[in-house]
Amino acid sequence: ESTCYQYSVIIMSDLLATKILCIFYSSGGIGDVGRHVVRAALDAFDGKIRVLSKDPQKTLLEESNWKSYGEHKISEEELKRLDLQKIDVEKDDLTPHLENVGVVISALGNRQPFFGENVAQQGTNNIVKCMKDQKVDRLVSVTSTGCNEDWPPLQWHWTGKVFKWVLRTVGRKGLRDLNRAEESIFASDLNYLIVRPVGLGEDVAPKGEWVIQKDKYKDKVGVELSKLDCARFCVKEALTPTYEKKAVVIGSDWETSTL
Repeated sequence: ESTCYQYSVIIMSDLLATKILCIFYSSGGIGDVGRHVVRAALDAFDGKIRVLSKDPQKTLLEESNWKSYGEHKISEEELKRLDLQKIDVEKDDLTPHLENVGVVISALGNRQPFFGENVAQQGTNNIVKCMKDQKVDRLVSVTSTGCNEDWPPLQWHWTGKVFKWVLRTVGRKGLRDLNRAEESIFASDLNYLIVRPVGLGEDVAPKGEWVIQKDKYKDKVGVELSKLDCARFCVKEALTPTYEKKAVVIGSDWETSTL
């Protein structure tokens, strides 16, 4: 059976003792997870954090809701630990931005129709190439349930039929973009983890826990996973890896789910 994991504060890992934790994110629901990754990283890691996005100043500091439960603020002291850099993840040479980086967390692309950026494929290709150039080995990348061999999505839940229809019709461009981003990672020599969340509803409150699906056709996970809890898992796996060269589906506890 799948196990429900409790969140706890992470001690700084040996991997990043002298290195920078680097976070990429775009717009859309997956990008919202990326913003929460910054919050989770500030809570769990006491080193330097580099944030690379189209406009991190605006999306982190001027917008406080982050399309999720509650308000999110970064203090003046926390801001001193952040290196915010504007980039075009598809076109810019990312090699200098990855200098002295130990781990990368990426939240690119979008599974919401008519909203957000479909930059996962080209952006991920760029990140993978420049990670190799800078000899950065660990990548944690957020995509979606339903990608590649995880198709069809959520086959154990009534929302799966709706989500499947969305991904086959108005959301097919976003799914194709995410699929190809994953394929780029699979083909690399990186020590990767691909995180495929379910849920991520804007009204879902974080619980400090999550469930990793062990067997697609035997185990069920709930759809009430918050963006912050998904982000916390990503940060945990960046700092203290337990999954290597794998893709996992993450959700909430099925036993306590109300949907």
